[in-house]
Formats: sequence, structure tokens, C-alpha cells
Amino acid sequence: MMSKKTFFRLLLFFIVIQAILSFGIDYKLNIGLHPDTGKFSIWNSEYPMTIQDRIMEEFQPDEYFKAKGVTPTIYGSERLHGFFATFFGEKTLYAFELIRMLIIVNIVLLIIVYLVRKSIALIPTKKQIVFEMMYSFFEDLTRETLGKDKTHFTSYVLTIFIFIWSCNLIGLIPIPGFMEPTRNINVPFGMGILVVGVVHFMSLKHKGLTKYLKGYAEPFLPMAPINVVGELSKGISISFRLFGNVLGGAIILLVISSLVRFIILPVGLNMFFGLFIGTLQAFVFTMLAMSYIAVEIFD
Repeated sequence: MMSKKTFFRLLLFFIVIQAILSFGIDYKLNIGLHPDTGKFSIWNSEYPMTIQDRIMEEFQPDEYFKAKGVTPTIYGSERLHGFFATFFGEKTLYAFELIRMLIIVNIVLLIIVYLVRKSIALIPTKKQIVFEMMYSFFEDLTRETLGKDKTHFTSYVLTIFIFIWSCNLIGLIPIPGFMEPTRNINVPFGMGILVVGVVHFMSLKHKGLTKYLKGYAEPFLPMAPINVVGELSKGISISFRLFGNVLGGAIILLVISSLVRFIILPVGLNMFFGLFIGTLQAFVFTMLAMSYIAVEIFD
């Protein structure tokens, strides 16, 4: 066990390092083909930037590099990036980073599903126990929210949670170019459209076409436009709640990290926003999706 004397020495060491870096030169970690040698390597380059520049580079990379007249570092295939350029034009880099991260998330999830499915046995392994506990937890939530005869929704609910949770957590991996897909409005908004689509499909199936359409005219016909807007707002609110929390956390983390020169504090903040807030927002999104379905089923 570490003694108090050793602990305070380490603490003092990090404080001194942080103080030196605070008045020194900023550096940027690069991973890829070195511009001098042409070989794959990891190197630091001088990178003096303001906090505003850091935020713009991180969240609006296409606009930033266009304004600065700088060629961006592409973490991945240059050919694939060029392919995306033919479709997205000026927004190539941001779209490329987003779609690449979504592909990575889906590949990782498919690999995990394959490994867990392959290891299923009568005497469960540790991996199987973890996933069975997770499934049982969401099955109980589904039963309590939607009823005993609607437990088949568990797979749908659990899929939403695991996908959003994975998208929120992948930003914790310290690899340049990795980001949370959910901090791009397109991902939460797409998930919101999916949730609202399932809600209205279930409402139509449960009530029938006549009763479903009549619901928009309640309590009287002139309220129909307001009811339609209210239904559309469900998808918008659930999407922007997730997007705002993930994006806000990423901006706060970047600003504070820049102020302390990415020493010590960002690690704890990253764990907080990634693990705690990321898990919480995935769970909130999932519960709202279930509650929307429940309202339509029990109405």
C-alpha cells in the first residue's frame, strides 16, 4: 500500500509538471504517417491554440480547417475519406468521422454478441451471467412499464440502451479521432425518429386506424394541429435531451482540459462524463421510449 509520504511526493510531482506545462508550449499527439519519414508512427507536434480554436476544431472541423487553410490529419483511410468527399462536399471530415465511429461501434457490438452467443452454456460463464443480469433488469422494467404481456419489447428496449450507451462510452478510448457519435445531432435525432415511429406503429396496431386518427381530434377537432405538433415534439425533445447533455459534457471537458493543459483533472472528468453521464443519459432515453409506448398502449 502506498504510504502518505510517497503519495504526497507523487502529488507534488504532478503539480510541478502541470505548472511547467501551463507556461510552456502546447503539443498535439499525432498518430499516422509521419510527414518527414512517411512511416506510421506516434509523435508530438507544436500546437499553440486558443480554447476557441480547440472547440471549433473539435466540433466544427470542416469550418476550422477551411478558415485556417490547413490540411487536416485524417485518422483512417485517405481513399475512404476521398470517397466521402464526393457525397458530402464541404462537410466531408465531420461526416467521415461520424460514420466511421458508427461503423466501429456496430462492429464492436457484433463481435461482443458473437462471443457471448458462442459461450452460452447450461453452466453460465462470467460473460453470460453479466448479460443475463442486464437482460433480466430490463425485462423487469419492461414488465412494470408495459405490462406482463409486453415483455417481448425487452429486446428492443435493451438494444436502444446498449447502442446509445456504447456510443457514449467509446469517447473514453484515448485514440485521436475517436468521439461520441451521440454528440452529433444526426444520431440522437435518428434514434428519436425511430422511437416515435415505433410508438405510432404500436398505437395504430393497438387502437386501429379510426381510433388512432380520432385521438388527434381530442378533446375537439380544432385541437388536431396542436396534437400533431405535440406528437412531433416527443421525438425532438428526446433527441435534443441526449444531444445536449453529451455535447455539453464534451465541450466542458475540452475547455477545462485546455485550461489545465490536459494534466490529471481531465482523466477524472472524462470518466465522470463518459461513465456516469453517458450511462445516465442512455438509461433516460430508454425509459422515455418505454413511457411513450406505454401511453399509447394504455390510452
